Amino acid sequence: MYPRLQLARDLLSDNGVIFISIDDNEQANLKLICDDIFGENNFIANIIVQSNKRGQTYKQLAKTHEYLLVYTKNPDT
Repeated sequence: MYPRLQLARDLLSDNGVIFISIDDNEQANLKLICDDIFGENNFIANIIVQSNKRGQTYKQLAKTHEYLLVYTKNPDT
């Protein structure tokens, strides 16, 4: 994942924004990786997206959402 995100950052235009969708299993790890690659000051938002109103049951808990991490290459964008 790390090399792919580095490449994505290199390909991103100076005023570009990247949206990365992920479930809650790896959301915290992805945030740390993106903070390292894009910089903490380039973090824009962590958007919660409702993906399934009825939920998907994992170990008796119904998960109904995913996360959308938003980063920019330039914080002035």
